[in-house]
Amino acid sequence: MKKNRISLLIAALVLSLGLQAQSNDGISAMNAAIETFLGSGQLLTKDTHWSHAQDQWYFKYNVEGDTLVEPQAFMELKDAFGRNMSHSWYGYMCDAGKVSHKQWELQFHRKDNFYGGIYGRYRVEEDDNVRVVAIGDSLSQTYYGLKWNVEPFTDSSGKQWQTLEGELFIFKDGIWKIEAHYEDRQWQQLSGFAPISKDDQLKYETLMAQLKSLNEQTGNGGSMSGDLRIYIAKKLFKDYEGMLTEQQYGELYKMLEMLADGRPAEERRIYDTIRGNLFRRVRSMPTGKFMQGNMTNHGTFVDPEQERMLQLEYDLGGENAKRVTVKVTGRAEGQVQVQPVWPSLQPYKVLPDRGTFTFMESLPQSQLLELSDQKEHKLLLFADTIPTEVNMAEMTVKGSPLNERFAEVQRRLKAIEADLRKSCIRDNEGGYIVMDRDGYKAWLQEAHRLQMQMTDENLGNMIPAWLLAENHTVMTHKELSRYMRHGRPYSDHVAMQPVWKYHEGLAKRLPGKKFTDAACVDTAGVAHRLSEYIGKGDYVVMQFWEERNWTAHSGCKVMKYLLKEYKGKNIRILGVSLDCKKDTWARYVKKRGLSYEQVAIISTDEESRWDDPLVKAYGIRALPETIIFDPKGRIISSGLAGEDLKEAVAKLSLKER
Repeated sequence: MKKNRISLLIAALVLSLGLQAQSNDGISAMNAAIETFLGSGQLLTKDTHWSHAQDQWYFKYNVEGDTLVEPQAFMELKDAFGRNMSHSWYGYMCDAGKVSHKQWELQFHRKDNFYGGIYGRYRVEEDDNVRVVAIGDSLSQTYYGLKWNVEPFTDSSGKQWQTLEGELFIFKDGIWKIEAHYEDRQWQQLSGFAPISKDDQLKYETLMAQLKSLNEQTGNGGSMSGDLRIYIAKKLFKDYEGMLTEQQYGELYKMLEMLADGRPAEERRIYDTIRGNLFRRVRSMPTGKFMQGNMTNHGTFVDPEQERMLQLEYDLGGENAKRVTVKVTGRAEGQVQVQPVWPSLQPYKVLPDRGTFTFMESLPQSQLLELSDQKEHKLLLFADTIPTEVNMAEMTVKGSPLNERFAEVQRRLKAIEADLRKSCIRDNEGGYIVMDRDGYKAWLQEAHRLQMQMTDENLGNMIPAWLLAENHTVMTHKELSRYMRHGRPYSDHVAMQPVWKYHEGLAKRLPGKKFTDAACVDTAGVAHRLSEYIGKGDYVVMQFWEERNWTAHSGCKVMKYLLKEYKGKNIRILGVSLDCKKDTWARYVKKRGLSYEQVAIISTDEESRWDDPLVKAYGIRALPETIIFDPKGRIISSGLAGEDLKEAVAKLSLKER
């Protein structure tokens, strides 16, 4: 009996060693295939690293004509996935056109001591191809994933192209969970900004009671795990079907802030998403003044490196502000969403009948409305009393002269958008990822020239209100000043209110202006003034940012690069945070290794941080915002980011200390 046990142990050990060897061989084979693929030079690739446990690459390949022959390096990479599929303990393969649901999402996650949790998600459309293999054992796993599609497109000159683009990703060093989530696209038909019902009131009271209970169980040393807390919160709001008043929305918002306070960054990000989605259930049109601080300037015609979080302030007038009955009919593919924009407010959703839809609501006169359908066709209109007929696919409008002209402007911009496919790929959120930097910059310059031209052509109507609202953050003070004239038809449009404030802020950061001194504090709470850092014989790169602002984090990476690249030179790198919770900010600075000089505004009140003397001194209305000073404390430039910022610093006349 004893010999039999020993024999079994030896057999188990041999099997274990064999599996481990097989696992190591599989990992080596996959890594070698990926290295060959990335080094082939046959495709444009972009390397992005989320953390120490995740690697990701985007790739792209274009061919003129109607036939695409896959590059040899890509074919060999696919073969590597196929060979290892049978040897992995988990494998998944799906080809385009064979997806049972029109849209779904792969989610990877695992616990981590440093980050709290590491997450990755990949949206999969019906025209995507997917390969996933997992190699390893129950203690350590490496997931390899490949997602790609082949799609034809026609550029602005009428030439036909084929593009192959996708993502390659690796999840390693731990025990991973992988899940597939399906998105329900059956939108509920919502009508009007009607008062909420008694049933909605009961649903709200129930939700508040559940959130208070969750907060009590997780606060004051509660033992509930982060994963369980996130699961419960997400489920509560996913299942919530009631509508909300603005006051109820505010109370739920504060409750979610309490749940997020002090949590790991990834968990706070989830609560931010919940808060954003929650606003869609508010059923009243705001009146009076309100702030909208979670809007980015990210869009088709904005360089991703220039993406910033905007602090927008609007005055929509009182209850007696003029309203008009808007009627829009037309053809669309799938459900239609009608969303007031600039400011962005609660969207309406309409279910078409046999491809046609009708939308009718009382709205503020001249309010900008963005219509979109399930095929991602988009069209903007101004709210007026003239019935409007639209064709979403063709972007045609029959209605007022203003809206017919507005549609023509949008068609002209849409025509050049096709050329983006040569230098960019689509990301998971429907935006663009730049693959060919030089090609993209040339396209962006042409798009900017066209936008300026169309603004000049429409100074006698309200169309510039939309063009300027969309593009003012990437315009110079000189360019913007051409259009900031009172008395023009568009100058008093509600969409222009943040543009006026942004223009005023730009004037405070013009080249040649001397720095303005102001009070600040460091991470230890010690009081300082800007004059201790600026105008002392060194160049200074000063960047406004905020710990809780995910968009602003992108600027920190460039600042860390500058600190390392110009160590020992006569240049100082200074971060200025708008965080009012100084302990949270200080912890983040230490945790993320932001070892360049760090100060924060003195304000401790979240509501008034944009009125802090330091923020107002430089007219800051968006984050991140960067200013370069010369050794005497005069502004050299502002508004630069990413590679443009690196290039500007490289041109400075720096010296050894």
